[in-house]
Amino acid sequence: MIEISKIIEILENFAPLELAQNWDNSGWQINLGNNRAKKLLICLTLTPKILKQAIEKECDFIIAHHPLIFNEFKKIEYNTVTQKLIVDCIKNNIQVYSAHTNLDCAVGGVNDILCEKLGLIPIENFENFVKIAEFPEVLQLDSFILKLKISLNAPKIKIVNPQNIQQIKRVALCAGSGGEFVNLIKNVDAYITGDIKYHTALDVQNMILVDAGHFETEKIILQTLKNLLHKCTADIIIAKETEPWVVV
Repeated sequence: MIEISKIIEILENFAPLELAQNWDNSGWQINLGNNRAKKLLICLTLTPKILKQAIEKECDFIIAHHPLIFNEFKKIEYNTVTQKLIVDCIKNNIQVYSAHTNLDCAVGGVNDILCEKLGLIPIENFENFVKIAEFPEVLQLDSFILKLKISLNAPKIKIVNPQNIQQIKRVALCAGSGGEFVNLIKNVDAYITGDIKYHTALDVQNMILVDAGHFETEKIILQTLKNLLHKCTADIIIAKETEPWVVV
């Protein structure tokens, strides 16, 4: 059996809740008061498919990167995806915990792992969620694109390159959704993030903007979480997870 308090202690020492943004809801999502669990499942987002996996694999504790509960509600009705998940978790005696923005900006967290995956040398943090980093050597554009695709296992990425920049050395990155920072970033050859909106892409100047995908830039943290928590238990399953759409 897994001691849940030990799991949370390890996780919060690694990614303290004080690092979470005020608008975030990191921490317990569903706490049924159970101190022990049989198996732990970790995922980016708790969805009906992920919950089905947890039930089938007899996992009674889920750690998700994205919080299950973001918006307040005054009653629970079995008529939305989120509320159905809450009810179904409770019915199946499954507890849920989230490590979100605190895990994004923790030392060794999502953005640090993204740097590591891409072979970047971190230089500084910017606006909490953005890292400035450099490649050990200048990359040509084709090599840069190929490196991203291979490192993130991303068959397709979006590139905005209005100045036709061909050499990349210094980059900014923000795993997940980082479009809000585009106009604040200066003096880099490229900015790597996800969830770029159309009009944000139109405003890009003096750098390459890369939309490498929200899912692709964050899924890399799951193995890190498993390795981190493995010291407490071997009964950890990484969910089989895909992004919610198919490119056709």
